[in-house]
Amino acid sequence: MSEAITGKELGMKSVRGRFMTVKEVASFLRVSVRWVHSHMADGTFPVRWFLIGLRDRVVDSADLDEYLSKVFMSAGTVPLPLKAERKLIKEASM
Repeated sequence: MSEAITGKELGMKSVRGRFMTVKEVASFLRVSVRWVHSHMADGTFPVRWFLIGLRDRVVDSADLDEYLSKVFMSAGTVPLPLKAERKLIKEASM
């Protein structure tokens, strides 16, 4: 496997992480390469991508990470319903 290419090396200032190829993105998201290509082609891929060369597409790993952090909440980050909060406060004051 080759070393990671960063946007800084290519003179791109809008890239914050490292470039991931379509194959790496598909593997990371556990979808097919064809799925990633088709969504990039019709403009429905939710993460910004860059065209490198004539046909190679890459995704900034920081953008992908940011998108996934917005979509998926980790356990314990969802606020409790107000009723459950009141119950916890009541039990703590006893």
